[in-house]
Amino acid sequence: MSAEIYSLIRISGSDAGEFLQGQLTQDMARVAQTGSLPAAWCTPKGRVITVIRVLMIDGGYGLVLPASMAESVCERMAVYRMRADVSLDIAESDWDFLVINAAVDLDRLEKLGLRPEQEMNACRIDHGLIAVNIGIEENCVELMGFNSDLEKAGITNAAPVHELRGAKIRAGIPEILCDSSEKYTPHMLNLDLLGAISFDKGCYTGQEIVARTQNLGSSKRRLMRYRTDATLVSGDILSDGERHVGEALNVLENDLLAVTPVGIHDSTLFADGADVVPQLLPYLS
Repeated sequence: MSAEIYSLIRISGSDAGEFLQGQLTQDMARVAQTGSLPAAWCTPKGRVITVIRVLMIDGGYGLVLPASMAESVCERMAVYRMRADVSLDIAESDWDFLVINAAVDLDRLEKLGLRPEQEMNACRIDHGLIAVNIGIEENCVELMGFNSDLEKAGITNAAPVHELRGAKIRAGIPEILCDSSEKYTPHMLNLDLLGAISFDKGCYTGQEIVARTQNLGSSKRRLMRYRTDATLVSGDILSDGERHVGEALNVLENDLLAVTPVGIHDSTLFADGADVVPQLLPYLS
């Protein structure tokens, strides 16, 4: 079980959809149609506080995010409720998040009607559970739901959560934790390419900056995937041999994501005396 790695913030109340529409980069009408989509919550200056997966759940919406960010996001977001009928709370032991990537377990999802298509953000909802395919190359599924529904469906096996994090890095999907919160804009994190931004939904926190970047048609710095033999951690400096050009954002073993200048995305970088070699992002192939 991995609920200690990811948490669910429940958003309920008659104004919940309108409230989230004014806070997140995603269009809540699209979430209602699909069941689940990625989004970002930004500061008024357009910096990403965290990246979120929005779910439709009984009684409202769920926001899935790294557990280390959940309490601060819940508290900060509550400030924007004003007089709206909106309640926010963090699901505790009754909710879980599983990683499914073994063939036998994927077959089990297929029999339950819960195996998503092999495409980015593909989603299936059944048995009270939500299954999301995180990429377009690997068979790795995020399965989310309340423990009672998981037990009823007979799903007990799961891969270690680090396997999901590795798959997300290889899929070019960023995670924002406390040390990287408010450092990047959505475009720097490729969230426009990952279907996490709606450009026609109207106003939301940070929308002016996000729209301006989109209208200019370019971002000088963007997320890139790399491989290295060095032992790196988040925050380690990457250089082009002469200057600091970025920092490791998400790292697992030899794979990492970093926001670096677009103009050098084809170039090998350096960290801790080792080469940091660019890798093709699957959604740009």
